[in-house]
Amino acid sequence: MKFVVKNTTKCGVLDLLCPHSCRGCGRLGSVLCERCKKNLISKRRPICPICKQEFDASALGSEAQKCPDCGSAGFMGLFVGGWREGVLMKMVEEYKYQSVWAVGDVLVDILDAALPNHEGESWRGEEIVVVPLPTIGRHVRERGLDHTLRLARKLARRREWKCEQLLVRAVDTVQVGAKASEREEQARKAYVVRGKLDAKKIYVLLDDVWTTGASMRAAAEVMKAAGVERVVGVVVAAGRGRDDSK
Repeated sequence: MKFVVKNTTKCGVLDLLCPHSCRGCGRLGSVLCERCKKNLISKRRPICPICKQEFDASALGSEAQKCPDCGSAGFMGLFVGGWREGVLMKMVEEYKYQSVWAVGDVLVDILDAALPNHEGESWRGEEIVVVPLPTIGRHVRERGLDHTLRLARKLARRREWKCEQLLVRAVDTVQVGAKASEREEQARKAYVVRGKLDAKKIYVLLDDVWTTGASMRAAAEVMKAAGVERVVGVVVAAGRGRDDSK
């Protein structure tokens, strides 16, 4: 009989035996020290993951962040933690593929910093629900946990919002390595709504990486077709080119 040790078990054992080191400077004690984290967040500029441009959000006069060039493709706002490169790319890949769960807290710090202020005008008094983009079932079984759901729950707790799994996958098509046109076609068939949506609420659709954006846009379209009026997109990292693999 074959015995399979899940990544979550292996990660827990390694955390006990081997302390984390900063992915930025190498200092022992955490996956990203406070100095490197502050440096990473302070240098972040608003990013449009669609047209791959940085822009000055202060010039827009609104916290519902929309790209002045492409309008953010129907989202109320699109918020990105940073470009998928360097330390941020390393942390996303360790969290997603190697189950280094300690990285999750840092990624939530980055998401939290990218979103509007807790008391910002665009969010005050609103009921906000974080909706994780569903992960392919086979990947959840391989990794031992749904990494996107884990991030969504952590962010919701941080902001004192709700987190609801309102989307499920209709098909488990793997997009890694697919061309942009193939991703668009796959994404259109990928999601269905599970549960009741409320047009009065703001829904924060969350994923780890934006490559072509096919998955995020398809999920937002499904939610809007079900009656949602305001969908915000937030991702940890965005690739600079349309050919990046997710």
